Amino acid sequence: MIRRFGHDIIEHTLQLPWDHFAPVPGETIEVFAREIRPSGGAELPVVVYLQGGPGFPAPRPTAADGVIGEFLKTHRVLLLDQRGTGRSNRIDQHSKVSSRQLALLRADQICADAEAFREHLGLKRWDLFGQSFGGFCITAYLSRYPSSVGRAFLTGGLPAVGVDIDDIYRATYRALQRRHDAFYHQIPFAESRIREVCAHLDTTAEVLPTGERLTSRRFRTIGIELGRGHGFDTLAYLLEEPFRTLRGEKRLRSDFLAEVGRRVSFADGPLYATIHESIYAYPGAATRWSAHRIREEIPGFEEDAAPQTADKFYLTGEHIFPWQFDEDPALHGLSEAAKELAERTDFPELYSPSGLASAETVAAAAIYADDIFVPFGYSRNTAEMYRDLRPYLTNLFQHDGIRHDGAGIVRTLKGLIDDH
Repeated sequence: MIRRFGHDIIEHTLQLPWDHFAPVPGETIEVFAREIRPSGGAELPVVVYLQGGPGFPAPRPTAADGVIGEFLKTHRVLLLDQRGTGRSNRIDQHSKVSSRQLALLRADQICADAEAFREHLGLKRWDLFGQSFGGFCITAYLSRYPSSVGRAFLTGGLPAVGVDIDDIYRATYRALQRRHDAFYHQIPFAESRIREVCAHLDTTAEVLPTGERLTSRRFRTIGIELGRGHGFDTLAYLLEEPFRTLRGEKRLRSDFLAEVGRRVSFADGPLYATIHESIYAYPGAATRWSAHRIREEIPGFEEDAAPQTADKFYLTGEHIFPWQFDEDPALHGLSEAAKELAERTDFPELYSPSGLASAETVAAAAIYADDIFVPFGYSRNTAEMYRDLRPYLTNLFQHDGIRHDGAGIVRTLKGLIDDH
């Protein structure tokens, strides 16, 4: 135990089965969690922080503020590094991992890992907080272990339940289209500049600091920023002056390429790209690169849309494409396993509407009206499946609302639970 920013920090590590439900002898994974305990708070209830993603570790706090600070007023906080991330056997391009193992990184196994920690800590029940994919994990948790959870707090994380993955991506593209049109309206020069950059990349070899050529289709993935609170402004600043003239030739500036390289690389979270679509998989159906297929249905998102002549021309958002595993050096080593994962059909069901309806957990959820990652309509439908979920419906934030007012959002959710 160490003491930092006025609180005690305790580390927990467990050796757990890769597959909790059909374990293979000797096949284990090390899972790590960091507990933050307020002074004199050894008997406080525990809230588990389930990180968004998938494929990213829990936060590494340096102060007791934001979401974590608000919970530390009433709880001990357990920051779980989800399997394959952080100190829980992080998986990257150098890892020897099979598609079968990648399929075991979904919410059902994460929840089973968490249950092992609950038992390890000797707790009958605990509370859960989930941002984005963390909320998906909470919905899976209550479907499987409803008696283990007292209260649940979700932010931007109510998944579509019983919905085909292709329909989910149709909804995300349509939400992004509306957001994109608003971006073009508010930042008038953005559309012509995006078209200009993409046309340039189709005819001129521009190389990122990591050594590979930047293609227009990869550049278009920076549209994920449109789902963040300051996304319009950060993209506008990026696009305001991307070119310079070098020996009489128009070229992209080195600082522009460096910033775009940071945005399009999965070096900090290769697992996110690798398993992203599998979180929507259901029994008997392969995902088959759904986002890649469905983009062709929505005008402006087509991969081969001509930047100079297409009637509509958009960036893409939280969508993963098979060619990224060829173009991004951080994904090369995971390419074969990812492509096999996209063809797997042996996924278990993650969510149980009957289980959600019978769980005695009291839940509250921030549901963002303009969320381009987790469609509003599907979130409302899932909220109604819970036996007791109090929604906080708002258009004040984008998907990353907790980055802008995490403490305030958690206070609102606490109030919804405590005031009933």
